[in-house]
Amino acid sequence: MRVDSGNYDTMSTRICGWAEKAENRYVCVSNVHMTMETVDSEAFRDVVNGADMVTSDGMPLVWMLRKLGLPESERVYGPELVLHVCERAENAGIPIGLYGGTDESLARFTAFLAEKYPDLKVAYQWAPPFRPLTDEEDVAMVNELAESGARILLVGIGCPKQERFMAAHKDSIQAVQLGVGAAFDFHSGAVKQAPEWMGRSGLEWLFRLAMEPKRLWRRYVIHNPRFMVRAAWQLATQRQKAVSAVVGALVVAFGLLLSGFHQSDDHHSGIHQSNDHHDGIRYSDDYRSEVRSGELAFETFFVDQAHPDASDSNPGTSTLPFRTISAALAADGISAGDTVLVGGGIYRERLNPQVGGDGRHARLVIQARKGDEVIVTGADPIGYPEHLSGTTWVVNNYVPLDYFGDDYVYQRELVVADGETLKPVFAQADLVAGTFFVDRYSATSGRILIDSGSTEAPSLEVARRGALFFPGNRYANCGDPEQPSAFHLIGLTFRHAANAAQYGAVCVGGRDSLLEHVTVEWTIGTGIQVIGSGHRLWNVTSNNHGQTGINGRCTGCALVDTETSFNNFVGHDVFWEAGGGKWAYSTDVQFLRHTSIGNDGPGLWFDGDNVRMTVSYSLFDNNLAAGVFIELDSHDVLVERVTIKNTRRLGWTGAGVLIQATGGATLRDNLLEGNEGAGIWMRRDDRSEPGFNTVTGNVFSGNATVPDQDRADLQIDAETQIELCSNQLVDNQFMESAHFRFTVDTNGDTFKGNDLDHFKCLVDYSGR
Repeated sequence: MRVDSGNYDTMSTRICGWAEKAENRYVCVSNVHMTMETVDSEAFRDVVNGADMVTSDGMPLVWMLRKLGLPESERVYGPELVLHVCERAENAGIPIGLYGGTDESLARFTAFLAEKYPDLKVAYQWAPPFRPLTDEEDVAMVNELAESGARILLVGIGCPKQERFMAAHKDSIQAVQLGVGAAFDFHSGAVKQAPEWMGRSGLEWLFRLAMEPKRLWRRYVIHNPRFMVRAAWQLATQRQKAVSAVVGALVVAFGLLLSGFHQSDDHHSGIHQSNDHHDGIRYSDDYRSEVRSGELAFETFFVDQAHPDASDSNPGTSTLPFRTISAALAADGISAGDTVLVGGGIYRERLNPQVGGDGRHARLVIQARKGDEVIVTGADPIGYPEHLSGTTWVVNNYVPLDYFGDDYVYQRELVVADGETLKPVFAQADLVAGTFFVDRYSATSGRILIDSGSTEAPSLEVARRGALFFPGNRYANCGDPEQPSAFHLIGLTFRHAANAAQYGAVCVGGRDSLLEHVTVEWTIGTGIQVIGSGHRLWNVTSNNHGQTGINGRCTGCALVDTETSFNNFVGHDVFWEAGGGKWAYSTDVQFLRHTSIGNDGPGLWFDGDNVRMTVSYSLFDNNLAAGVFIELDSHDVLVERVTIKNTRRLGWTGAGVLIQATGGATLRDNLLEGNEGAGIWMRRDDRSEPGFNTVTGNVFSGNATVPDQDRADLQIDAETQIELCSNQLVDNQFMESAHFRFTVDTNGDTFKGNDLDHFKCLVDYSGR
């Protein structure tokens, strides 16, 4: 079992740092009992070793860490760690949540917190039943916790139950989960704590045994001797001289015999025999191996183009920084967990890191200096154009960029005039203010015509670089698992890329990257490509792109507080690849508080073999053709508590939610209003078997404002009644002002009505 060396300060700082970044992580507070549970259960060992941090709660673990070469290790006692975390959370304004105990113990504990930390926000609390949660209860809990905004969740349901709970919810709970055992009862006064001197001396076990002899005697009699034997064996087999190792082992074993240790409060009583010969405790090898005073020995490389001594020949220190970000990413010795700290400025370069992180525990960090604006751009200044006539200007002797296809819509040129991005047109006659036209003489020669809207010569930039952040081999595919991964980008802005359609200006790598407060804007193709697994995007905007905002093919990814708006200014085919973003072949991806406004294409498109996609607490407004588009075997998609409105019609559709050639979608508790087509349209499509969709608890208001094929608030089309009746409609809430008309097309006939009772077959027809 892994145990991390540290102290209250370092560990509470790390927990609150994760919380401020809205990362979903979990922390185990370990002791002898937990250690022996990992010996008895390989599955539980994976749960603990999969945690983002494992503290040393009991003194025997601290003694072992010191004997294993970490002499500065300290005890990090769970209930005391709770106080340090709450104090930091209060100072940083981080909301917390409480899960566990009883209603009475939570009430006492929240009163204790209110008195000790008056500015601490307890945003969520629940005393769950003493049984496994039903699926409905679990989903409701996750949603309520997300809605509360809590960033730290204290989980107090005892070992090993709380560790299993945290691991099971590591992707669904967007917070740092901290397993705290009986801390609620300790701090509320319901259960007495041992005097501090007994804890320091390793005698807390004696105090706990006196308080609860019937419940705890078996643990001390069975677990502690087994731990002693394994601890002695582990120390005896270390790379030390045999005599000193045995002496050290006996010293620790004798101390354990005298001390016992603190046990977490739980209801586990079964003892399992084990054939496992795992070595028990080890310090974490998930980080770089060097440890100093409990801190990770990561390095920081400085970039500051405005510094008078900046040079790419520098070592990258704060006094001798690099001039470019690329130089820092290629620095000797840069490795997982290191940070590239970038000073403000415009960096005209392509970031092509050849080294990445080591999973989400030790990402390679590229961070804008606090308070500085860092812009990575694909455009270079070309000076001023020649005047042609009126407000039209020309750049002669231009070498065009390559593009694919026969249609000019795929060209890669992007022109910036006086800081404003111009939009391309594809015929000289279409030039109007704010646009440009590439007049190609051949594949290698041409000119650019610009209508700036002014008779003053504009200062021009032209995009030349296609990708602005692309890890590894630039000729590899985005998300290639053989290329570097696990990056943490913080506070950066990427703009003005000459990327081709379907290609992202920013590729996040193959796995475990985190983008935080990142902006990607005004590129000619796609803003961000999220391909691979385990990626997290938090407070990321990807707006004003020529084609799409964020495209994805990902497993176990999450997008929180993200935005993809005003995309497809080039005018790509809306029913091919255009709009807020398109996802395919993805599994278990979450969109929480996502915003998608004004796209010339669907706000969010699940197209082909997506499974368990979740969209919640989000806004889709004024998108073209569909707000949310679900099709082609995208199963088990959940859209809940989402507002979808003002979708604009394009030809045959302007639906708020459009579903075709798929089943298993659940649309629950959404508001659908003012869409030019249906609020929800389940459309006939022969490419795949439809059906088994659920529509429940939604509010429809004034949809089908420009009726065509989708001509009702809610419309379901099917080839046969069987397909039709595989859908369910339950407890829909219709506003008084809403016009509701239900339309069914089946076997060429159309039936219309206002009373849902006429369509009971939608629920139970298959039995008739």
